[in-house]
Amino acid sequence: MPLPELNAAIASATRRALACGALQPIPTRPEVVEDEGLAFVLRVGDLRRKSESDRAQRAAEKPANPFLPYDPGMFVADIGEGHVLLLNKFQVLEGHALVVTRAFAEQEAALEVPDFAAVAAVLRQTAGLAFFNSGAGAGASQPHRHVQLLPWPLMPAGQAAPFDPRAWAGRGEGWPFPHAWAALAAGELEQPQELAAHYAGLLQRIGLGGAAGYSGYNLLMTPDWMMLVRRGRSAHEGLGVNALGFAGTLLVRGEEELQRLRAMGPLTLLRAVSG
Repeated sequence: MPLPELNAAIASATRRALACGALQPIPTRPEVVEDEGLAFVLRVGDLRRKSESDRAQRAAEKPANPFLPYDPGMFVADIGEGHVLLLNKFQVLEGHALVVTRAFAEQEAALEVPDFAAVAAVLRQTAGLAFFNSGAGAGASQPHRHVQLLPWPLMPAGQAAPFDPRAWAGRGEGWPFPHAWAALAAGELEQPQELAAHYAGLLQRIGLGGAAGYSGYNLLMTPDWMMLVRRGRSAHEGLGVNALGFAGTLLVRGEEELQRLRAMGPLTLLRAVSG
C-alpha cells in the first residue's frame, strides 16, 4: 500500500483532530538554560491533563489500551501491514506523531525489523526525529509498542534551539551518561535490516544485548544517526525524563519545577536518571 505524502497528512489530520476536539495539545513556553556549554530548552506547561490520564489508566482494574482500538480522530495513515501512524493526543510540539503496532506488542521488548521498516518509511518523508522510551523506567507511559516522531530540529529556525545530540561526539571522555552512537550511511533508511543491526550492536555496547534483556534505555534516531542511552530510573527528585531530554528538550510542570531544574542543572538530571 503506497504511503500518502506524510507531512501533508499529519497537517491535515491535526486540523481535523483539533476541529473535533480529539486532539488536546498542551500549550508550553520555552525557557533556554545553558549547562556546560550546551543549550537546553525547558518546555514549561500545565501537564496535569496528561498526568491525570496516565494515573487513571494505571489505577484502573483493567487499564485501557488507547491504541487498541485507537481513536479514529488520531489517525494519520496506515504504515504497511503491521503499523499505523497516529497523532499524539496530548502533544506539546506540533506535528508529534506515533508509529504504533496494529497488534499489541510490548514496549519493553526489543524493536524488530518491521518496526524499523515502519519508522524509516516515515523518516524518509519527514526527515524528523524518532525516539523510543523502552518501558516506564525510560519514560514510557503506555505498554503498547510505539515509536514517537517529531519534526527536527525541535525549535523553529531563528529561535534558540536545543543542542544536537551529535554534540556528544566531540566531548571525548567527558560524556556524561552511558550511551552508544552510530552514524547511518546514505540509503540505510531503505534497509531496515541494517537499522536493526545497528540497534542490536548499540544495545550490546550499553550492556543490554542478549540475555541481559532490553528494557531500560532510550533510542533517538534521525535519517543520519542513531543513539541509545542506558537508563537507571525514570525520574530524579520528582523531575521526569524521556528520550527528548537527551536531545536537549525537557518538559516541566510549572514554575516550581522550572526553578528546581534551573537550580539542579539539566546535565545533573540526565546523569541521575542514566546508568
